[in-house]
Amino acid sequence: MGARRDKSARAPVLHVQRPRLVVGTLRATLQVVAAASPEVEATSDVGDDPLEAVSKLNSVRMSASKVRRVLDQVRGRSYEEALMILEFMPYRSCDEVLKCLYSASANAKNNLDMDKSKLYISHASCDEGPTLKRFRPRAQGRGFPIRKRTCNITIKVAEN
Repeated sequence: MGARRDKSARAPVLHVQRPRLVVGTLRATLQVVAAASPEVEATSDVGDDPLEAVSKLNSVRMSASKVRRVLDQVRGRSYEEALMILEFMPYRSCDEVLKCLYSASANAKNNLDMDKSKLYISHASCDEGPTLKRFRPRAQGRGFPIRKRTCNITIKVAEN
């Protein structure tokens, strides 16, 4: 048998305590409820880019792919034409997109003194937000994961 090693001859091990990420169901639910209000933002770049009014709707409880289906129909259209399209489309996501569009036009009128009849949608996008993870009971004591998707809607309007 080999000789025993002296414990003092070992290199010291530095233990680094990592911060723990604590996510509770109540905290995640409160973040979704609190963040579902539109944010006001106005952007202007020096150069050839037009002045744009921005509205963001964060953590909307809807899948991003379902919202993109609606945004693809109104992107690049005039403000009034987009309102008519959104009023008569049969999708639930139209209400949230309409709310964001109203907010962007109000930002353009009040903050940048733009005329609503000359506005058009210069940018419309939808990104995935935080996913709420839940479990449903299934057969033989198993748990089945449920993913409740959220999304962030961004709409920019500019004058012609």
